[in-house]
Amino acid sequence: MSPTTPPRTPTVAIARILRGLGLVQGDNFRVTGDYRNGEHIGTFVLPLTRHSDETIAAYADEIERLSSEGPLPFRVSVRYPSGDRPMTGVANYGARIREEPPAPAAPTTPEPIPEPEAAEPEPAPELPPAGSVASKFLEGARERAWARARANKLGWSTAQADLMAAAAAVQLQYRQDGVLRYFPRPGYAGQPVAEGRLTPLVNAGFLAISEPFGTGYKRVSVTADGREALHLWRVYRPTPGHEGPRMDREALHPLLGGELATSQSAAADEQHRHRLARREVMYAAMEELHAWEARDERLWNVWARVQGITHRLGRSRPVGWVPTDEEIEAHRIDPGLVAELRAEVGRPTPKPELPQTPELRPKGLPPLTVAPDDVEQLGLFVDAS
Repeated sequence: MSPTTPPRTPTVAIARILRGLGLVQGDNFRVTGDYRNGEHIGTFVLPLTRHSDETIAAYADEIERLSSEGPLPFRVSVRYPSGDRPMTGVANYGARIREEPPAPAAPTTPEPIPEPEAAEPEPAPELPPAGSVASKFLEGARERAWARARANKLGWSTAQADLMAAAAAVQLQYRQDGVLRYFPRPGYAGQPVAEGRLTPLVNAGFLAISEPFGTGYKRVSVTADGREALHLWRVYRPTPGHEGPRMDREALHPLLGGELATSQSAAADEQHRHRLARREVMYAAMEELHAWEARDERLWNVWARVQGITHRLGRSRPVGWVPTDEEIEAHRIDPGLVAELRAEVGRPTPKPELPQTPELRPKGLPPLTVAPDDVEQLGLFVDAS
């Protein structure tokens, strides 16, 4: 747009003034509208960098003077809400606030502080020697505290604990009709069990639907996490969770520090690293695109000034265009811009494209270890010490 053409909108008017101060539209500031209840009430400037706030604060009076020379005046507000860093507001509506920057604090000579007497450092508590009775006692106390914390985190109800015990005793089976049955004694038809009660224990990694168990049956097996959890439940006897059919269907936490929790943590870490890498690639591409757009805007402004163009909508700079010597002198074109235009003749810079980085597809967790029967029966009825 030719600088002699009067601006037709507030956005063009204030953007032209700020660009004249060396600020880049899109990188240092944006001009947008303010709407209330769907009604446009005014136009304001949104500074995007600290440099923008400092430049607007330094030229606040000049910005108001230049805007008041036309039909679209703006007011500049400057505040200092936190120390000496300015916060600016440029708008064609609302009140105008001007605060003075805070005066620097006068240096004061602090009074000498008497040096405290050096206190003797308290000796660090000595750990008992390795292999001693006291050392073994402390190690056992740590292990018991960790085991008790894992037991309290289970949150099982009494019915869920009974279901775990039945699975450990090889008393839960799926019939081929899709009904889960509990067989307290061999040779009986068994009792049906609501499948919804089983689902939270399977999802938390305590139970698994394993290999076929006879004709028309599938066995419900206890995993390694489930075996250890059942042992902790019986030894430390934590307070059961809420009772009732509905609560038995609530989601459960995997065993703290168990096989499933470790696999889930590793998968979450991998997803997090992938998201960080995607973000860095996208940020780099956005910076490259912004730099290209700012450069294209500068070169288009040169062409528009020479051609007398007053608006950009639907117009683009011809590829390979360079102003003549007469046009350079007549329009006082900056030599740096001329050099950029001449460099474009031989090798035009293509517009960067944002990368398409797909989301990392979640990988399936490895199958849980199913505890063997002979191992499953060991240590389940140990009394709490």
